[in-house]
Amino acid sequence: MKNNFSRILWGVGLLAAAVLLVVSQLGLLSFKIGFWMIILTVIFVACLIKGLLDRSIYVSVFSIAFLVITYAGPLGIKKLLSAWMILFIALLVSIGLSLLFKRSVKPTITIQKSFDWSSGDGDAEANAQPKHRVSHQDIIEDGDNIVINQKIAGDSSRYIHSQHLQSITLDASFGNANIYLDDAKAAGDTVILNLTASMGNVNLYIPLSWELENQLSVSLGNVIVKGKSNGGGPTLVLKGRANMGNVVINYMSTTPE
Repeated sequence: MKNNFSRILWGVGLLAAAVLLVVSQLGLLSFKIGFWMIILTVIFVACLIKGLLDRSIYVSVFSIAFLVITYAGPLGIKKLLSAWMILFIALLVSIGLSLLFKRSVKPTITIQKSFDWSSGDGDAEANAQPKHRVSHQDIIEDGDNIVINQKIAGDSSRYIHSQHLQSITLDASFGNANIYLDDAKAAGDTVILNLTASMGNVNLYIPLSWELENQLSVSLGNVIVKGKSNGGGPTLVLKGRANMGNVVINYMSTTPE
């Protein structure tokens, strides 16, 4: 469904770009639109539509900001507002809207919890162990060194089942990446997350016992930690760069409520 919508969106966008280019060349507009301006318009409008549909504040606001920068000349604001000032305003607006319309932390994949009452001796409730039933819609990753690429707008969820996890390489652009590590086990004392992210949020869900070491370089965004480690587990080391988006670390309890 998402792939079909993306194809339709880009198809309509390219057709609109062709029409706009013809209209501009015929002099039917009050200002001249160049080829690259039209291409940038298609890209940023597509990102804006996807951002609105996915309810991604940062993608939506920064898409508008880049459209304003692209049309700063025809709008007559090029001398009044620099590109950096427009981006800074977009950052403030994004942060403000994020605080006003803060989204609750919910998995975007389908996870059901059940309990194994068939444990051995002792009280059944005390021995109950949570299990995760993952639907066919989830993307399961199982390996020592995992590579994840997300290059399209929208949400992507990965549920890591690795029992000997060493590293994760995540490359995400124009969307929200949700990485669930609450069912993973580290191969040693550390797990390395090499992150390259732009114009979107990265949501990490990790066990309470895991420690966190932040070595990320972040611009026009924040690293947000929700919850607190109770210690005793491996250390997740965040490396790489994130631009125009937040990296949110959510500690998840695996004990039944």
